Amino acid sequence: MCIRDRDSRLIKKDCLFFALKGQNFDGNEFAIEALRKGAKFAIVDRSSIAKKNNRLILVEDSLKALQELAQYHRKQIATKIIALTGSNGKTTTKDFLHNVLSYYEPTFSAPESFNNELGITLSKAKLSNMDKYAIFEVGMNMKDEICHLSNLINPDIAIITNIGEAHIGNLGSKENIAIEKSNIIEGMSSGGVVLLPRDSDYFELLQKKVSGKKLRYITFGHSNKSDIQITEISRVKDRILLKFRIFGEIFQTSSDIQNISIFNNYLPVLGIANILNYDLDETLKNIENSRLHKSRWQEFDFEFDGGQIKLIDDSYNASPTSMFDAIESIDSYRGEQIFRKIIIIGDMLELGDLSDKYHSELVNRINRTNIDHVYFCGEYLTPVFSKLSPKKRKKQFKSIEYIHSIDNFKLKRGDLIFIKGSNKIGLNNLVQEFINYLALS
Repeated sequence: MCIRDRDSRLIKKDCLFFALKGQNFDGNEFAIEALRKGAKFAIVDRSSIAKKNNRLILVEDSLKALQELAQYHRKQIATKIIALTGSNGKTTTKDFLHNVLSYYEPTFSAPESFNNELGITLSKAKLSNMDKYAIFEVGMNMKDEICHLSNLINPDIAIITNIGEAHIGNLGSKENIAIEKSNIIEGMSSGGVVLLPRDSDYFELLQKKVSGKKLRYITFGHSNKSDIQITEISRVKDRILLKFRIFGEIFQTSSDIQNISIFNNYLPVLGIANILNYDLDETLKNIENSRLHKSRWQEFDFEFDGGQIKLIDDSYNASPTSMFDAIESIDSYRGEQIFRKIIIIGDMLELGDLSDKYHSELVNRINRTNIDHVYFCGEYLTPVFSKLSPKKRKKQFKSIEYIHSIDNFKLKRGDLIFIKGSNKIGLNNLVQEFINYLALS
């Protein structure tokens, strides 16, 4: 099925164009252009537009029409659908899972930004008869979003990666976040399987919800009560050695990634590989061969002043859990050519009344590390900047616009530079400036 939405620039011959609306656009305005560029028909929901061509099909609501078509299309194919949600690690888990499953069978993975109603509907409509598996990431900002999205997806397998503080300003509490995340099961039918984080403070809440729907569940985590458990994480020089217990059987691997929290994302992937009866040693190799998504702990090495500088870009987003884990990983990071650790940290957003608490806790954690220089960027970090250890405290920038030059950071060979903050802070732009500067040095 060839479906295109509001963007007439992407039209291919004989596509079906849906005129969708957004805050800043109305796809109806581009319907004629879509036909001219090769669309066979265009679905519109404005009668004044529909009169202009006999290949314009008038419906009451273009998005609802697309959803009904996507649902009909889904019933015609046998693709096994996997949906995942959680406060952190969704995209990394999705990338690992896609690499594992596509090794064996054709696998569809929805693009990163397609985790809302429109994106999921478009992705579902584009599934192919050839796809054995389809992976959907389910995001949320407000209460009651995930139930609707789950009913759009109708997953056969669901993953809840964890329960953290992301969007706690909108949801009010971590318990409310847990309740919202648990709604990923609402679109599932009997016979479905759910993978649950055993270490979560809200595990019993999740377990009760899943059991009430009479779904099978598998647990993962560090706890020895987990069905799939990380039993050991150790260092040998600049590599991490990992051991897992999977339903009583021991497996091991190693990684050059030094962000220990990323290894939590291995666990549900191993669980699904186990459900599907794939070789788990081979699964671990395929996870290791996966590339991390852009701006999620991406490491870059540059020659600089007769030595080396390492840049770690983790600027995609930040919640307290992911930030605290990242600070711990930078603290323990080891490398023969690393002599100084510099962190550039942006605000954590959407924390509501808890913002001061979490930003203060961030400072306390940084003060307990061996990190050398600390730079803050953002208005929420401004009040707590003075609480940093004087030896670590360097500069506070009100926003990204106040960082005028890389010279602010007085780089030296042997530096490790780590950059992380909420997406809206714009630290990804600073990362690119570092890359451009260091590539030319």
